[in-house]
Amino acid sequence: MLSITRVQGSTDLFRSLATQRAAAVAPVAAAAASSADSVTISAAAREAQKNDAAAKTTGIPLPQAVREWFTKDFPADVIDEAMSRLAANKAQGVLGGDGPLGLPLLPENQALLDGFREEMRSLSANGHANMDSEQSARFNLLMNLGMRVQMVGWKAPMSEADVQREFDVSNAMARLGHENPDLLPEVVEEPVPDTKIIDINAQSVPSVWQERWAAAGLEMPEPTISPQRSLWLQMATAAGFSEDEFMTTVRDLGQRLAGHDLTRAVESLISVRYGELLAEEENA
Repeated sequence: MLSITRVQGSTDLFRSLATQRAAAVAPVAAAAASSADSVTISAAAREAQKNDAAAKTTGIPLPQAVREWFTKDFPADVIDEAMSRLAANKAQGVLGGDGPLGLPLLPENQALLDGFREEMRSLSANGHANMDSEQSARFNLLMNLGMRVQMVGWKAPMSEADVQREFDVSNAMARLGHENPDLLPEVVEEPVPDTKIIDINAQSVPSVWQERWAAAGLEMPEPTISPQRSLWLQMATAAGFSEDEFMTTVRDLGQRLAGHDLTRAVESLISVRYGELLAEEENA
């Protein structure tokens, strides 16, 4: 029998993607390894005990292959990058920490994503419940790598190894934050007003972004939002950019900037162009 668990990265993946997209990505789902594998009763009992313990501590039993995403021996450069991103989020907040997400993929990265999806279809051709543990582990990994491609595959051509590194950095951030909560932004426990609740089907820019732009003194376009398209691209179009012009400019920024700095640069880019558009309309 197939069980499904949900795994979420340290940067609050659902909130980031739901608010920015488009690119939309919900929390990462991982299919558990098939229990059709032959095991002894004692081994099955031990596994049940481990799953029960995991459920009590994390709320969900994670397949071994998924647990290994977080417990693996990460290279020093991955740990360094994870610590750098955690420090930036600690200082500036999570919102905007991943840069703009869900922009149109480069053709090379769309082909990579299509390849992941094709392999997933092949692995599950006989039904998810009939995948062995190796097939299930690969399926889950491809699912998560595909999420990463959709998030950052707009910047530059990527190989599977590049995507794996991005995934490792995210998982290292999750582990480091779990081991040392002081690395994470302070969480203020208070009721969330209805206006702060993100609705991915809403047709307007989420209030958290509206407030962020207002606080920075930026002019925000107010397009009617379609959840099937990038929020960033829709705002850019409403500001007067063509898709090609905007993506060429943003990809150039993406070669020089990252994280919060890139998000702020893209916000400013859209705001300045929108201000120019408003001025032209006023003087027409």
